[in-house]
Amino acid sequence: MNNTLLFNHVFKKTLSIIDNELNRFVQYVDIDYIYQNNMINIIFENKKRIIINAQEYLNQLWMGTSKQGYHFIFKKKQWICIKTKKKFRDILKKEFLKQTNKKINFLKLKKIN
Repeated sequence: MNNTLLFNHVFKKTLSIIDNELNRFVQYVDIDYIYQNNMINIIFENKKRIIINAQEYLNQLWMGTSKQGYHFIFKKKQWICIKTKKKFRDILKKEFLKQTNKKINFLKLKKIN
């Protein structure tokens, strides 16, 4: 599988995992989210957002929060931040905790095949 096909497969699987987790989580916390056009836009009660999308030409997943933007590459079955070397899942968990005071683990993001 070439890099672009692999990237698209993993990126779409990542969004699907997030979508499934948000569907379960939405009943416990006041959030809205839109999943369309290979992008997830999460809106919290305080109107802050997390936006997750693809930069296909760079083979990167990008996540924007109200304070910062992150760029991730897929390495060893995980998304790793280019700048901080932190895992996407850990940053996403931290951002959710900040906005909702609730813990969501996104366990299926631990290793993506």
